[in-house]
Formats: sequence, C-alpha cells, structure tokens
Amino acid sequence: MLVEGIDIVSGKALRITVDSGHIAQIHETPAHAGLPLLCPGFLDIQVNGYRGIDYSSKDLTSEKIALLVEALAHTGTTRHLPTIITNSKDRIVSNLRVIANARESDAALHQAIPGVHIEGPFIASADGPRGAHDKSFVREPSIAELDAWQMAAGDLIKIITMAPELPGALEFIKEATNRGIIISIGHTAASPREIEAAVQAGASLSTHLGNGSHAQLPRLQNYLWEQLASDGLKASIISDGFHLPASVLKVMLRTKGLDNLVLVSDIAFLGGSAPGQYHWGEVAVEVHADGHIGLAGTPFLAGAGHLLDWDLPRFAAMTGTPLRDAVSLATVNPATLLGLEGAAKGFRIGDPANIVSFHTGAPGERLHVQEVLFHDRLVQNHSA
Repeated sequence: MLVEGIDIVSGKALRITVDSGHIAQIHETPAHAGLPLLCPGFLDIQVNGYRGIDYSSKDLTSEKIALLVEALAHTGTTRHLPTIITNSKDRIVSNLRVIANARESDAALHQAIPGVHIEGPFIASADGPRGAHDKSFVREPSIAELDAWQMAAGDLIKIITMAPELPGALEFIKEATNRGIIISIGHTAASPREIEAAVQAGASLSTHLGNGSHAQLPRLQNYLWEQLASDGLKASIISDGFHLPASVLKVMLRTKGLDNLVLVSDIAFLGGSAPGQYHWGEVAVEVHADGHIGLAGTPFLAGAGHLLDWDLPRFAAMTGTPLRDAVSLATVNPATLLGLEGAAKGFRIGDPANIVSFHTGAPGERLHVQEVLFHDRLVQNHSA
C-alpha cells in the first residue's frame, strides 16, 4: 500500500510504502496542490465509549469493541485506552475480561488497544468532584481490588484515575506506581498538601484537568492551582471548546508546556449519536446539534461528545499553537506517557503503519480525515 501527502511536522511531501503492516520505504516527492497532510494516528487515553457502545455497560461484547475501534479509526484515532468508570466490583472485572479476550482474539484490536484506563471508583463522593460517576459505587482504594483487575485484564491496566485524599490512597499510589501503573489525579476534593503528597508518592498525571471539580473553589489554596504548578504532573485536557474556555487552555499550556500536555476526548457512549434526547440510566441527557452532550433542559455538560479530530484543531485555534506542534499532544505525548511505539515525531522505516491523511478547513474546524492506515488496514472517508 502507498500513502502520499505532506508530513505535517517536517513540511516535506512524502510517498510512504507499507508492507505487512510496517513502513517499508519513505521517499520525498515533489509537492503539488491537493496533497493531504500526514501525521501518525491519534492515541486517545480516555475513551468511555462511542456511538452507543459503552465500556462500562453490562452488555459489552468483543463484537461491539470491534465496531467501536472501526468507528474511531474513521476519525483518525487508531489507538485508545478503553476507560471503565466507577462501577461495581463485578462489573469492572467482567468488562476487563471482555476487553482482554477481545484483544487476544483479534490482531487489529490487540494493536488498537494498548491498555486500559480505570477512572474511579476511588474518587471523591461529593457533588462536583464526583462528576457523573455513580455515588453508590464510590469506595476507598484497595490493593486486593487492583489485583483482581489486573488478573481479569491480563495486566492491561495502564492508568488509574483517583482522588489522593481518600484513606489508604498514598499507600495505593506507591504500590500501583511500583507496578508500572500511571496514577492520575482526578475527581478529587484534595487539599494542596494532599496533592503534593500524592505526587511525592508517585502520582504523575492529572485527569482532564479543570473538569470533574467543584463549581467554586477557594481563591488561591485549591487543588487546581496545585496541580498546575506541580512539575511532577503532566496533564490531560479536553479541548472541545465546551469543557474549558480558551483562557484556561492558554494558562495550562503556559504552565505545563507542550511536552507535558495530552489531549483526551473523554468521549461518552452517546458521542457520535444523532441530536436528540436520550437517557443515561435514569438521567435525561441531550445531544445537541453541535455534538456536545448536556443534561436535558440545563446548561450543564453530561460527558464529552467529540473526538480528537475535533479537539486538536480547536486546541490549536484557542491557544494560537501551530497545528504542526499541537498534533504531538494527540500522538507523541500520549505514546511517550505510556512508553509505546510512536513516541518519535514523524515517520521512520520499520515503524508500524499508523498513518492519518487529512485536510484542514477554517481555524478550529474539524479535521477532514481522508484516509487512515492502521494495523495493515486502510479506512477511507469518501466524503472527506
């Protein structure tokens, strides 16, 4: 297979030959009008579900996971971490087994899913920090439960989002970190000192910083300032234009720097659904015409409704970052965080063929993904 386009990082026109799922040859070619831009496939470390498929639901199957992976690929996301949110012990273990079995039965799924993110259940129970997580399942950290997760998942757990102020949290952070798991601070009501203690214990990431928090905080002494200021914490952020205003994104960029930020979609299972009203359990939610999801009849959000093909150009537009630099937040940075292939900028002979070709529109407009080559498969969007 051949892929032609302009490498968004180097600006060079390339013809890339792919053989057996890997890049076999790279040749520079003369540039001409109409060539798409090229970049590595996006890596999203927080995908709750998409198009009605929910990683936390009781009806999760290997077939649904395959459909979800295919749908994500059409938008340029070729790898992701399935994210299971706060739930019962049995449900988390059961769904981890489904994900692990799906990976083992399909080579494409094995490549597309390099790990799992558990968001909760070890989070704050208070309204605001808890977000949309079910309060009845919130509980204290447990190493025994972690053992059960990893046994069910075949050691696939890569990230755990938790609140460090809970009893036993620091011991849990130390143990999980020693096992190579990334502990991410999120859905927390911690004091600045508790945030600092968590970092000293091994926490190294903030989950969707600025979201999953109180509506009002103490002016200067609060967990957001502490996480922003911490040199020990990288941060994942949602740049869909609904979760964080441009001014906040600019501050996060200036404090963390491009190398320490990761774009996440945090996409909810209703993402990609037609506009209208739906029910999320007992909660009435609405998918709006612009794709964002809110609690029906209110101005409040109910999860994210957009993927990285939407978030990436908005981050660039809202922060004034060139797209060629911003693309690292959805490719190089998450791969570096997880220690995966794809942590180097650009394309190299021998690397897995994981390539997105796309055109750009007006500033902040969704990327027009044309072709996606991933895991020896070619996905084409004929309307792009």
